[in-house]
Amino acid sequence: MSETAKSDKIRQLNQEQLNAIEHLIQGRSDRLVAEAVGVSRQTVWSWRNDDPIFVAELNRQRSEMWREARERLKSLANRALDAVEVQLDSSDPKTTLAAAKYILQGTKLLGDTDLPKGGPTTAEAVIMDRLRIEAQRELIEDDKKNKSYSILEFDPLRGEYESSFNDRIEDLARSRLKKAMAEAGLS
Repeated sequence: MSETAKSDKIRQLNQEQLNAIEHLIQGRSDRLVAEAVGVSRQTVWSWRNDDPIFVAELNRQRSEMWREARERLKSLANRALDAVEVQLDSSDPKTTLAAAKYILQGTKLLGDTDLPKGGPTTAEAVIMDRLRIEAQRELIEDDKKNKSYSILEFDPLRGEYESSFNDRIEDLARSRLKKAMAEAGLS
């Protein structure tokens, strides 16, 4: 199926939703977004939490905004490094220390310097993330009810469950994807 034919079947966002996304990526609260686009705060909350097409587009635009910001930062990097280098040779110990801190952070030898990670940028990926969470909860509950605790082998070093449990989560989520896509108006 061609990409154009596939996208023709997918529900599009309305103008209020597109306007809301613009306000959200500027960091405005649900209340302010709702006032700006003329809907209730609950509607904005529902779009952000229950509408996979809206969530995917919001994530896509946020990712694009961060990509553009990273590119802009890269273009300023040489000038910034020149300024830090001058400060590193300062006669003021506080200034020198501040410059050293920036250098260590920039080389990831001090503190967390990673930019925020973006969320899924397609409606299908948003739905799959939710289905995985639901599947994990369901499988854990089933295991507890059966008192088998076989799938509850959690590896704290990796921060995840054993791979067979992860496979079961993925299988259960995938088995429900088609129905969830249809329910979201995406089939």
